[in-house]
Formats: sequence, C-alpha cells, structure tokens
Amino acid sequence: MSLLSRMGTGNGLLVSLIIAFVAVESIVAASFLSLLQFKTSTAEVSHRQQSLLELERMVGTVAGAETNQRGYLITGSEHYLAPYRDALNTLETHLRRIGVLTQDSLVQRRLVAQLENQIDRRSDEMNHAILARRTEGLPVAKSVVLVNHDHGTMNTIRQLAGQIRDEEVRALERHWADSQAWAVTAGSFTVVFFLVTAALFALCGVVLRLSLTSQAQAERLVQTTLPLPAD
Repeated sequence: MSLLSRMGTGNGLLVSLIIAFVAVESIVAASFLSLLQFKTSTAEVSHRQQSLLELERMVGTVAGAETNQRGYLITGSEHYLAPYRDALNTLETHLRRIGVLTQDSLVQRRLVAQLENQIDRRSDEMNHAILARRTEGLPVAKSVVLVNHDHGTMNTIRQLAGQIRDEEVRALERHWADSQAWAVTAGSFTVVFFLVTAALFALCGVVLRLSLTSQAQAERLVQTTLPLPAD
C-alpha cells in the first residue's frame, strides 16, 4: 500500500490533518516572533534617532546661549539676556531628555553625567562674565571671558557630545541592521506560510479523494462478494 493510500484511510486522514495543523501553527508562531523582533528593532532605531536629534539640539542651544551672552557683553543691552536665560532653561530640558534616552547604557550614563557637569560649569562661567559686565564694565568682563576660555569648558562639552553621538550612532547602526534582518526573516516566514498552507490544502484534497475512492472500492467489493438471492 502506497503512502497516499495509507493516508487515505480514516486514521491516515486524521494524522495528516494533525501534522498539517502543527506545521501551520509552528510557522505562524515563528512569523509572530520574527515580527515582534522586527518591531522591537525598529523601535530602537527610532529611539536612537531621537537621542541624536536631542543631542544636536542641545549643542545648538549652548551655542545660542553663548551668542546672546556675547551680544550682551559687547553692547550691554538687556535685550540679549531674555533669550540667554531661555537657552539655559532649554538646556535643562535637553539634558533631561538625553539622560532618559540613553539610560540603557552604562557608558552613556557616565558621559551624560560628565556633560551635565560641564554645562553647569559653562553656565556659571557665562553668568560670571555677565555679572562682571553689569557691575564692573566691559574691560573686566573681557578678562573674565579670557580666563574662562583658558578653562576649555566649551571644548570639553563638544568632545563629550561627540562621544555620546558616536555611541548612539553605533547603536543605531546595530539596531538598523537587526531591523532589516528581522524584516527579511518575517517576510520569508510569511511566504513559507502561504506556500505550506497551499500545499497542505492540496494534500488534504488528494487525501480526501483517495479516501472517497477507497470507500467506493470497498463498497463495490462488498457488493460483489455478497451471495446472489435465490430465485
């Protein structure tokens, strides 16, 4: 008896359906897990992009604060102080967001903590120069600026921001590669699912036809073996 013939029997049909169900469920489970991993990796990509954007905004805000501070030192106009203070307040928001977005990395947490310290230091330096300009005049303010420049605080801020950026870019590239790989995997499982499902439906059709054929043959055999009624 051939394999298809054995599958055409009642027990064979039941076993075939069980195997088909298990195969389909396995592929569905694998597809779901692949899709879940793809969504996770994609979310990480978005997360890293947001942290990079926040970092660039922070650096731009520091530069804006310096520009307005410099404008006040040169002109003595209070017009520059309002945007200067706004920039300092915005810096706190950027730093808080960067801290949240990078908290999953110990290296990044350390770098962000150092960055916060340097930005606090730079804020104190700029405030000191503004106070000197207001109370003692431009020459004293210039000397304060020169001393602050020698401290190299702004250069340290740029270096720390660059290190944080490099770490985030590496993480972004890694998660992007994972996202693409899981996208291909999920797509492959989807194709396999449809192919296997189509094959199983075709197989079930063949098995069902064999079962009906076997049943018809059995009925004809019974009819031919029954004794004819006496006249």
